[in-house]
Amino acid sequence: MRLYSIDSEYNPWRKLTQLVEEVNSQQGNEEQQPEVPILYHDVTSLLLIQILMMPQPLRKDHFTCIVKVLFTLLYTQALVALSVKCNEEDRSAWKHTGALKKNTCDAEKSYEVLLSFVISELSKGKLYHEEGTQECAMVSPIAWSPESMEKYLQDFCLPFLRITSLLQHHLFGEDLPSCQEEEEFSILSCCLGLLPTFYQTEHPFISASCLDWPVPAFDIISQWCFEINSFTERHAEQGKALLIQESRWKLPHLLQLPENYNTIFQYYHRKTCSVCTKVPKDPAVCLVCGTFVCLKGLCCKQQSYCECVLHSQNCGAGTGIFLLINASVIIIIRGHRFCLWGSVYLDAHGEEDRDLRRGKPLYICKERYKVLEQQWISHTFDHINKRWGPHYNGL
Repeated sequence: MRLYSIDSEYNPWRKLTQLVEEVNSQQGNEEQQPEVPILYHDVTSLLLIQILMMPQPLRKDHFTCIVKVLFTLLYTQALVALSVKCNEEDRSAWKHTGALKKNTCDAEKSYEVLLSFVISELSKGKLYHEEGTQECAMVSPIAWSPESMEKYLQDFCLPFLRITSLLQHHLFGEDLPSCQEEEEFSILSCCLGLLPTFYQTEHPFISASCLDWPVPAFDIISQWCFEINSFTERHAEQGKALLIQESRWKLPHLLQLPENYNTIFQYYHRKTCSVCTKVPKDPAVCLVCGTFVCLKGLCCKQQSYCECVLHSQNCGAGTGIFLLINASVIIIIRGHRFCLWGSVYLDAHGEEDRDLRRGKPLYICKERYKVLEQQWISHTFDHINKRWGPHYNGL
């Protein structure tokens, strides 16, 4: 499969599917030192780039081909990160163990052999030199077992498999599989075509069985490791830190509000606006980012937009959730419309006190706040809230 676009550092398809000699012969034997080694690239970003650059409509076999190639890169990244986390004694042991199995028929689908080869290649550079680096403390003090290594490799690759399965579902309308947590990796792999749908084995599942190398595995891994060694020659500490760090994405959530509404009221009631430096007549707080704004304040009006409307465009691409300090209610802005959502602070009887007229103590209703947050996450404001009206850019 070929791509119908110019290859570049942002689209390194050739580096994923061809060896250096083949690439250089097609580029006139010009030496090109990549700014970012391929093993530092974000694989999910590469997936989106490849899909967007392919002719549309995208064919399922092309999608599967892209996923298979990118999985080899992802798995190699996992092996490199694992090797960095091991101490010198573990690396030496795994290097020797894997080398004994390199000549077997399934060597390219054995994480032991591949890990051994990765360690051998990276040992030629400065990546494992621990003297004077700040990352030494991050190296795992435990002895790695085959089971813990397999679990680490699967956990490293699972976020990509989840995102790719969701993308496949939206592109081709295929059902998302349901499975137990311990079967998630193998089920998603079958769903994405990394494994045959009839895959069965008497032995425990091994993640390396999903690998399908477009070129000889040891040649392409050697090529990728050479880029790492070249990079760490100049940036030893940064090179190691980039491999060790693990991204853990948290679900989006609204601000964490205090239990008692009086805490919010006392803090914001006389607070000055950072734009006009005045105390707003109708202060409000964005529940997404915490920005303090003037509701309907002409003092902060810019380009015919009042501050809340302008902030909803900058913060939420047209969607804003604001708590009105002097009223204890929440308003939602969606494009050119707005609505009163209600309050997440109730009195002892479970009733709202809009505009704080009764002066009773108000306490947060976590159930209501969870509903508000879920509507925001799922983009269902338009469908659930019916009383919308135009704001004429005046909020």
